[in-house]
Formats: sequence, structure tokens, C-alpha cells
Amino acid sequence: MVANSSHNSMKGLQLFIADLRGSLHAEDREKRIMSEMVSIRKQFGANNNTGNINGHSSSTASLSGYQRKKYIAKLAYIFIVTNTTRISDVMFGLDQCCELMASVVYSEKFIAYMTLELLYNNPSVIQQIGDRVVQQLKIDLASTSDNMVSLALNFLGVTGKCDSNLTRELIHEVFQVLRSPTSAQILKKKSALAFLALLRNDSSILTQDARRKQLWIQRIMSLLDDTTNYRLMISVLPLIEYIAREVDGQACVKIIPQLSDILFNCISAGIKDDGTDHYDDSNYNNIPNPWIVTKVISILNILISSPSSSAGEITFSNIDQGTLGKLRTCVTKAIEIGTRPAVDVLMRTVQNTILFSLINFASKLDPSADAIVSSVNALCSLLTSSETNTRYLTLDCLIKLCSVSGKNARDEVRTHHMDQLFHLLLMERDTSIVRKVVDLLYALTDASNVQSIVNALLKYMTDSKQTHHHIRSDIAVKVAFLTENFATDSRWYVGVLLNLLSFSNASFNSNDIWQRLCQIVVNNESLHQLTCEYLLDYLAKPNISEAIVKAGAFLLGEYVELVITQTSCGELFNLFTEKYFSVSNLCRAMILTTMMKLYKRDSQIGSAVIKFFQLELNSLDVELQTRSYEYLKIIQLEKVSGARLMDVLFQPMVPFTGKRNPLLNRLGSAALSTSNLTSTLSNENSSSTAPTPPPTRKVKQSSQNVLYENQRLSTDWKDGFRRMLKHKQGVFYSTPFLKIFYRLSVSPSHPELLEVALTYVNISDWPITSLLTELISYKTDNDPSYIVNVINVPTTSISVGERATHKLEILTRRGSPIDQSPILNVNFKCGGNVSSVSLKITAAITSTIYSARSEEKSGVSLSQFVQRWRALGDALGKDGEFHRTAVIVAQDTLSHIKSSIDKMSFDIVEQTTVENTIFAAGIVHTKIGGSSGCLMKLRCLENEVDLTCKTTQGSYLAELIIQCVCEATI
Repeated sequence: MVANSSHNSMKGLQLFIADLRGSLHAEDREKRIMSEMVSIRKQFGANNNTGNINGHSSSTASLSGYQRKKYIAKLAYIFIVTNTTRISDVMFGLDQCCELMASVVYSEKFIAYMTLELLYNNPSVIQQIGDRVVQQLKIDLASTSDNMVSLALNFLGVTGKCDSNLTRELIHEVFQVLRSPTSAQILKKKSALAFLALLRNDSSILTQDARRKQLWIQRIMSLLDDTTNYRLMISVLPLIEYIAREVDGQACVKIIPQLSDILFNCISAGIKDDGTDHYDDSNYNNIPNPWIVTKVISILNILISSPSSSAGEITFSNIDQGTLGKLRTCVTKAIEIGTRPAVDVLMRTVQNTILFSLINFASKLDPSADAIVSSVNALCSLLTSSETNTRYLTLDCLIKLCSVSGKNARDEVRTHHMDQLFHLLLMERDTSIVRKVVDLLYALTDASNVQSIVNALLKYMTDSKQTHHHIRSDIAVKVAFLTENFATDSRWYVGVLLNLLSFSNASFNSNDIWQRLCQIVVNNESLHQLTCEYLLDYLAKPNISEAIVKAGAFLLGEYVELVITQTSCGELFNLFTEKYFSVSNLCRAMILTTMMKLYKRDSQIGSAVIKFFQLELNSLDVELQTRSYEYLKIIQLEKVSGARLMDVLFQPMVPFTGKRNPLLNRLGSAALSTSNLTSTLSNENSSSTAPTPPPTRKVKQSSQNVLYENQRLSTDWKDGFRRMLKHKQGVFYSTPFLKIFYRLSVSPSHPELLEVALTYVNISDWPITSLLTELISYKTDNDPSYIVNVINVPTTSISVGERATHKLEILTRRGSPIDQSPILNVNFKCGGNVSSVSLKITAAITSTIYSARSEEKSGVSLSQFVQRWRALGDALGKDGEFHRTAVIVAQDTLSHIKSSIDKMSFDIVEQTTVENTIFAAGIVHTKIGGSSGCLMKLRCLENEVDLTCKTTQGSYLAELIIQCVCEATI
């Protein structure tokens, strides 16, 4: 291959390769390599040393280009054949490689670039010859020979990710080749890919200059204008995709119609009605070009958001109808392509690639019901494919379609394709596909088909011999959850759950399932007797699963009186005695408790129960020993004193109040069910009373507020809170053991983000241990006013005199009252004392004011203040201001207030015209509302101060500012 590439017959290289291939033993091959390397060193004048890259011996200078090329090619082959382990041994040839790269002969330059592409990912190579390579690349990129430019671009495309210096030094040269109208098409293709490689290495080269970014992106997107040259388009599309995803997606939104045209033309050109093959760039073997289709769809997926996205993003509603119509037509044509017969596996792969790409994208286009039905039918037709990957991708696409497109897609599958899914579930042997089938069935389940789906899943668990235990566990949890959510017959519900628990060879963890069953049965009186009767039948069977024994021990112990007509307490005692020694210690402990409940119901079995407990006093398990001893003592005390301890200790089970369904924790993100998390069982179609699960614990916003409001703040917490309002650093709180300092800072670029650094100092004579901190926000969901992000927490122990740091960020999304600031709880142990501190960290709207005094900017003059005050009054009237009068008793009120608001970063208007009055201005910042100007006038009287504030966002924001000023100054 090397010889052909160099357009020369390098016989020495051919003989060397033949010798290595003909060596039968590794030792012989190693000897031949070492011999050749010694010869090459001698020819290069290296004298068995690494050589001096900047120096040239006389023997080196006498080498011809052909000889250099041959020796460098040998080194490259040695590097490849030794699996890149000889990097240090071939380093002596780097100088000659650079000499060869500077040659004007194409074959010599080709060998040099090819070799460096192999070696350049090694940092030592870059360190030694990086500068020389960059200089030569600049020369070659400016060459008038397309061949030389092509070699340089190839090299950058391969090695651009290895050295950030390549991006800084050469991206302008590469872009010149890309944008030049005189560049050949092959050079534009290569330069697009080389530019992408350099941009991936360091995208800041494009983003640091806004004007350059705008011009360059526009130039790159202009390469899509030539719709007749699809080969260039294939090279440019990955570059545009990277820019849209990583650099500036908004700048690429404008090409959505253009990309839609490209996609439409490509798909339309690829469909020929005459049945002939067309081999132009727009199609591949009479099928639309899959590389263009997938890349265009990938870019559109980045630029077009789902309909549920936040306002301001591009969705189907923002796209013009012409473009939207073309995209929908492309989906229809893709379905037509995907359902055509394929002549071979390669063609089928191409068809599926186009189909899956467009159907996954179709959900963003608000498809019609007919389009959804067509997509579902097209996908289900591929479930019979013999290709495992095709079946897997089809199921994955169906799950996404049913999840995103909603009821129409699910109804179509439920009506026409359920039998096909059941057949695939039973016949499939690939575990990954089985998982996808189970997830799809889970997403399709509702009250009308829950029985058929659950029965199919149970049949699979029963009949399958090769089921992986993780799949069995997943199916078991899904069956339990589906029956609870959608069952309409209580008898069927209980039967399914017990059948699921009865699998003696079950490899899944069934604790969540039997515990949930017991919760539901306890909370539904109509299920008590029914479940106990079922459990009696199961317990009578040999080799029953431990989960059934646990459920039976709990429920039969609670409701034994309901089945006393069918069996006696003595028979139940014997039944559990038989199961006792075949179960785990945990289950045995449950059985011991059940025996006590049976004894409470029927004291005639007392002697048998006492003997059994006495035997267990010698158990190897401490828990069983302890429980048996305690139960014997209870029986003894009852007989001696006559007290009815059993009635007190074993009262009937009260209904469960825990609301969280434990099965949900097992389902994870794979659960795509559309039902509520805690649906109840309906009895609309059943004559029996259906079970109602216990009420669930829904985490509401009010519960978060209750948690916040129930916090008891430490004594004198307001001192530090007020200091934090007007000082950027200081003492936050102090105890005899711990002193907390704070430091606040805001960035000029992000003033809505308040950085809080807390320092905990041990001022006691003992070390502080178990230092734990907790931050409680007033609101954490449903659009909170601020978001607290903890950067790092303090260490859990602080030695005497030492300190620990705690950093967090408070992002102000919108203004909120300061009494809703986050609460910091600090708990620690010192000298045997356990202490706790609860404080409020100031998250005030005035904390976002950034002082520009350090930038030596002039303040607001009185005339400017008056002008702006009047402008706000004319624009908003009374709706833009807030007024408050506060009573004060401090001396020197004017100077005190002036000093306080100055520390709060307000700009104070220097004036002597209006006495006893302070004029101040500032700009507050929020993440959602942006920057808002505020003007404030404070008039000081004898024992009160009159405050008026105007803001560009109305009186509510003005009230919040006045609230902060009053808290900090008055």
C-alpha cells in the first residue's frame, strides 16, 4: 500500500515487509526490526542516539528524497506492526520526517504527513517538532498546488484534536481555503472537515469575537446553497451541526427552511417510479442518500424543540407552513421507503436508517392522527425482521412514539398489534429486545387491557427457561404496579399478586411486592378474608416461596378470626411450624410473632407455643433468641399477674398512612406509563369490592413551605442578617464554640448570582466534630424566586483554632420578600455538647446591586435624578412607586441612613439643595426580569423617615427594595 501511494517501487521497503511477514517466530521478527533500525540510524547519522533535531550530519545531508522516503516508510511500518509500542525507538526519525515534509515532491510529502499522522497524538512528538509542523502547514495551505493543500488539510483533519496550538495558528488559513471561491470542491470538502476538527479542539477561537463568529458562520452556511453538489454538503453538514449544538444554535435557526428543502429534494430525488437505479449524489442505489438525511435530521432536531419546550424556542408553531408541509411530506415518503421490499441486507439497513430518523423527528411536527397511524403500522411491519438490530430499533422507536405522540399512537398499537407483541415476547431470545418489548407493553397498559398484558408477562416468566434474573425482577415489579394501577376486579388483583409471589424459583427481590400487597390488604377491609383464603391454599402446597410465607405470616396473624371456620389456630400453628426451618431468619422472626397472635386468639395451643419458644432459646441467631425469650416472658407475666398484655402489645393493625409506592423506586426512568403514580383500583366492572391502596404522600409545595416556616431561628439571628444586607463581609454569627464569618461577592457579568462564602472558626478549647450543614429554601419547585446551589460543604471536624469553608451560590430569578430568604442549619458537637444554629442567609433583591465605583464612573447628578424620576412617574404613575413612613429613634439619622444605603451599593446623589433628604439610584438584577432601574428618595424628619421608591418594573419591586432598606438601616 505504501509503495502504491508513493507512486514508486520502493523495493527495499517491499523486501523488509516480506521478511517480517515471512518470520515464523517473534524472536526472528524482532531481530530483523532491530537490524533495520540500526541501519536506518546509521543512514540518518544518528549514531544510535536520538539525534539533534536542529543539527544535520554530512551523511544526513547526502540522503536523497527517495532514500528518506524509504527509511521513513520503514519506521512507520515498524511503528504499526509493533502495535505502536516502538514510539520511543522511532523518535530519532522526526527530523528527517520534517525534512521530507518540506519536499516539493508529492510522494515524499505524502509519506511524511502519513507518518506524522500516526505519531502526532504523542505529546513528546508535538513538543519536539510542533513549531516546525505548524510552519510547514502554513506554507502548504498557501500553496497553489491542490495536492499540497489537500495533504495539509488531511493532516489537520486527523490530528486537529491533538494540539490546541494547531487551532490557534492555522484556523484562519483553513477558513480561507473553505471560503475561497477559487478553491476546488475537493479542497472545500477537506477544509470543512479540517475546520470541524480544529473547532472541536477549541471552540473559543470562534466565540471570542462576535463579529468574526457572525461572518464565519454565515460563510459556512452559504456552502449549502449549491444543492447540486451533495458531496460537499455531506462534508459541511457535520460542521454546521457542531456549530448549532456547541457554538450558537440561534445563528443557525435561519437555515431551517433551507435544510427542509435539502431534505425534501433528497428524498424526492431518491424515489423513482420507473424502477431504474440512479447513482447521482442525491440517492444511494435508488434510495435517498442516508448520510444527508441523517445529518439534516440531526441538525433539525437541535434547532427545533419539542412542543412542550419553554417559550422563545423554535417549535412547529414557529415554522412557516410551507416548510412544515415539506417536513411532514418527508415523513410520509420515508414511511413509503421503509415499507418497500429490499433486495439485500444493505438496502434494508439504509431504508431503516431513513425511516427511524424521520419517525423519531416527526413528533416535533405536530403530526396528524393519520400520520401517526401510518408510522405505527410501518414500524410494526419491521418487527418480523430477521435482523436483531432492526427489531431493537423498531421497538425503541415505538416506545418513543407512544410516549411523545400520546393516545393516537397507543390506541393504534393496542387495537391492531398486541398479538404481534405477545408473540414476539414469547419467541424472542435476545434479552435486550425482551426488555424493549416489556417497556412497550408497560407504556400501552390501561384498564381495558391490563389483564391480557399481565397474563402475557406472567406466562413469559413461567414458560421462559433462559430469562435473565434482572429481566424477571423488572417484569415482576411492573406486573405488581400495573395490577395496582389498573385492576378492575379485586379477586383477580389478589390472585395475580399471590401468583407472582408464589414463584418458587423467582430470582427477583420480592420484598417490595409482598409488602405493598400487605399495605393494600390492610387498608381495604373487603380484601381481608379473600386474601387470607388464598394464602391458606398456597401455604398448603409444598416448596412454596418465602414471599408467600411472609405475606401469610403477617396477614393470617392479623385476620385469623376470618378463616377460623376453615381452619383452626392449631392447624395454622402446625402449618407455620412446617415452613419455619425452610425459610430465612427474618421470616422465622415473623413466624414467631404470628405464633403469639395465634396464641392470643386460641390459648389452647399455649403449651405447643411455649415448647417451640423454649427450643428457639438455643437458636444461633440472637434476634430469634431475644424474641423467643421476650414472648415467653409475656406469657409468664400474663399467667402470673392476670394482666392482658397480649391485648395491649398485639392490637389490630391500623391502616397504613405512608403514601409513597415503593414499587415506583424500582421502575426508574424506563417507566412510560401514562397513569397516575398512585391510582386506585376501580370496581366499575366487577361485582366484588376492589382494593383501594393507602393514600399516597404527595410532596406538595405547601409541605416545603411548612418545613421552612417551622424552623426555629437562633437567638439574635437578625444581627448577622442585617449586617449581611449592607456589608459585603463580616461576622455572621458567634457562639461560645463557633464563630461564622461571611463574604459576599457578585460578578459584573452575572450580578443576579450572589456568591456566599462562609467560614466556620473553632474558638473553643476542644475540637468541633460532626459539623453538618443544611440549607432550606422557601420554595424549591413551581417556579421558585431563587435557587440555591451549594458549591462545597465544610469539613465535618475542625481542630482548635482551625477553620472550614462553606461556599454556595444564590441565583435570584425574581424579586421576593427578604423574610423568605434561605435558612442555614448548622449542627455540631464540641466538648461533649451538641449545638445547633439556625440562621437566615440574606437573599435580598438589593444584594444584586453591583457597585461601579471601582471603575471610576461618575455618579448620578441631581438633574439626572429629577429627570428620571419624572420620566418614571409619567410612564407608570402610582403603579411604579411605593411609599412608606418608618419611625426611628437613632441619633444623627441622616448620616446613618446615608452611610447604610451607600454600603448597600446605591449611588447617592451629591446635593445640598434639598435639606434632610437623600436621593439614591441603583440597578437591581434578576435572571428572569433582567436589569431594573430604581430611584429612591428618603426624607428624614425628627423621629421618622419618609421613603419613596420608583422602579421600572412597578410597585412590587419598589416595595421589596424599601423593605430591604428599612431592615438594614432602621
